[in-house]
Amino acid sequence: MNFFISDIHFSDDSTLKRDNRPFKTTAQFDKYIIKQINKSVKKGDTLYVVGDLIDCDGAGDDGFFRSLKYVKHIRADVIFITGNNEDRAIKYFFDNNFSKFRDYCIALGYKDVKKDDYVSFSGFDFYLTHKPIDYKKDYLNLFGHIHRGGGIYKRFGFNIGCDLNHFRPYSEQDILHLIDMKRKYWDDDKNIAIQ
Repeated sequence: MNFFISDIHFSDDSTLKRDNRPFKTTAQFDKYIIKQINKSVKKGDTLYVVGDLIDCDGAGDDGFFRSLKYVKHIRADVIFITGNNEDRAIKYFFDNNFSKFRDYCIALGYKDVKKDDYVSFSGFDFYLTHKPIDYKKDYLNLFGHIHRGGGIYKRFGFNIGCDLNHFRPYSEQDILHLIDMKRKYWDDDKNIAIQ
């Protein structure tokens, strides 16, 4: 089964504070979210992390290397879609070479690392991209980047940021429920569909 999550920002104090995550320390948050992920997934499942697994503020910030190693604690196969923080890490620490970053992550235990991806299940086609502005027409898009700021729903898809799902990944069933809500209620609600 497939699972989806974004914007974990492992080991990042600023995200913990800015998003008012209910944890005293990043270590407490990191341990908790890994536990939540492992409660949901099992061996043989695939977890798509749709950007900002790590946090990298620039050339002086190499703490993300420790966070990348958390993959060893996750039961599922992890396919990692890069976000803006990974883009900075690639720029400053991997000679702006995506392939070099990908190879590094695969050596750590990631199943794959991509800039975006396509997934199909239950008769639906999805496009996975970190930033909602990069959505694809004619697909249901699963994205992150905006944390809680934009809510879950957009006409073109869903924000799968971890802050919106109690720090748990979204299962295929969760996504199907969101599609049902979108079709039955949200797409026709003029107060929601202004976007």
